[in-house]
Amino acid sequence: MKNYELLKTVMTETRNATLAYHNYMYTDREYVKGQKLYLREMHLLIFVGISGELTMSEIAEKMNITQGAATQIAGRLIKKKLIAKKKHPSDKRYSVIFLTDSGRHAYEDYMKYDQLRNEEIMSCFEDFSETDMNIILKYELLIQDICSGKVAGKTRL
Repeated sequence: MKNYELLKTVMTETRNATLAYHNYMYTDREYVKGQKLYLREMHLLIFVGISGELTMSEIAEKMNITQGAATQIAGRLIKKKLIAKKKHPSDKRYSVIFLTDSGRHAYEDYMKYDQLRNEEIMSCFEDFSETDMNIILKYELLIQDICSGKVAGKTRL
């Protein structure tokens, strides 16, 4: 195979990036002054903040997680008094989740933080050409396909 050593290096760095991303996802941070949140909790706040009110199944669908996982995350945010729930206005069998005043402030503060963070990240890519960016995108999509089992290999675990 051509470029075998380079491919090994790419695979090692992909693993390292995956571990760094995993650590980032599962470490609580003070995205909002005085409030430590996990990124998944912040994502739930964002979806509710954008929509106004959502059911647990809508949250699960938007976050691409199970309804049970959404319920666990929501439970933590209810304890932190960032969201609350009430009966669905047209179907009392369901509850809807909405932001509390504290949750609204956290959401708004995070959106400002996120804008600045995205600008910082984008500045890291200023020297990349459109061709470079397309290669990165192609690689990321390939890794997603490999990890989701869409690329059939000879090895099965």
